[in-house]
Amino acid sequence: MLSSSVYLVFSGVVIGIVFMTIFYNLAVYYYIRERTFLYYSIMQVFMLPIIVHHSKVFQWSAYYYGLFSILSSIFAILFARNFLKTETYLPKIDFILKIYLLILGLDFFSLLIQDYSYALDYDLYSSCGLLYLLMAYLRIRQGFRLAWFFLVGWGVFILSLLYVDIVKNVHDLDKVSLFLFGPPIEALLLSIALAYSWKLLQQEKIKQQELLVHQSKLASMGEMIGDIAHQWKQPLSYLSFNFMNLREVSKQHLLDDAYLNKKLDKAETQLEFMSQTIDNFKDFYLPNKVKESFSIAEATQETLEIMDYEFKKYQIKVEVNVKNDFTLNSYKNEYKQVILNLLSNAKDAFVHRATLNPKIIINIDKKEISIHDNAGGIAQERIDDIFKAYVSSKKESSGIGLYMSKIIIENNMLGSLTVSNVDEGALFRIQF
Repeated sequence: MLSSSVYLVFSGVVIGIVFMTIFYNLAVYYYIRERTFLYYSIMQVFMLPIIVHHSKVFQWSAYYYGLFSILSSIFAILFARNFLKTETYLPKIDFILKIYLLILGLDFFSLLIQDYSYALDYDLYSSCGLLYLLMAYLRIRQGFRLAWFFLVGWGVFILSLLYVDIVKNVHDLDKVSLFLFGPPIEALLLSIALAYSWKLLQQEKIKQQELLVHQSKLASMGEMIGDIAHQWKQPLSYLSFNFMNLREVSKQHLLDDAYLNKKLDKAETQLEFMSQTIDNFKDFYLPNKVKESFSIAEATQETLEIMDYEFKKYQIKVEVNVKNDFTLNSYKNEYKQVILNLLSNAKDAFVHRATLNPKIIINIDKKEISIHDNAGGIAQERIDDIFKAYVSSKKESSGIGLYMSKIIIENNMLGSLTVSNVDEGALFRIQF
């Protein structure tokens, strides 16, 4: 038989483990807002006084013991449904869990009003735990590996509950103490599973962000291809005129080396411009995730060249003020994607509002880039949501351009992107 001092230390260790898992999972929930962590933490909060009760450190009345049991069971179901995603993968069992939640809710009010718990009287808590094991087994068969932690953790815990039901009239410390092995093992295993699920969530979030970046580029690709065609029209027309001119001069026997070289130099200049245009677009759409050192002013100018036709088409003036250029060691193409999104957003605002004398001012100075337009600014009721995904005032827009711009600058490039209404327009500010 365990001595009272050893038993007290053992009980303290068990309570301490559960107590720490509560704070750990609450902290994780605070940062990522994933309800699975919250449900598990609350379940453990109500499980803690039950552990204290069975450890003989403090004895609750049957009334409070029943309240803690019901509440811990409710949040255990909510946790299990979220963790195992039963609504999606086990819809029939999820329906049973909903019915059980309803029964527990009615039982809770019955205890409050009549001071009687049907679930406690018929040992529903421990017997329903067997359903959790079935759920875990089925999810394992479906390929959800984290369900192994759920199966083992809850298996130990359910066995300890069943043991308490069997020996509930026995007060031998050695027998009752066997229950105390269940909660800490379950808490540790499920905390490990939750931590790993957090990692999976982060990986999934990264994949979703990469997909949104790709969608954002595809959304503008059609427009970009049109821009290439339009940017090539003038050089092609000039080359055609150049060749016609050379042919006519040759027919008149007036062609000399100086005139020929002059025309060839001009033709070569046009061809270089066309080649540079293709390179700009090709480099822009390369999936380059390697950091490189690049000039902010040069990268901004390259993006302006991509937008050149659109600006000329809508008579938009662009003023670039480089007070202090700086070099950034980051993802050049992603930076250009952000600038392109901001410039396209300004261009669309000009067109939509038929702005007179449209103008964009770009300032580059000491780790800061600002883009200011005179398109009338952003409606005050929308300005707080402007960077949210799928939020747009344009029906034809996907609403992910500004969202992805903020993700790229703040998550990938460790900077900040903000917006405000200034002087009859919107001011976007990027700071590194």
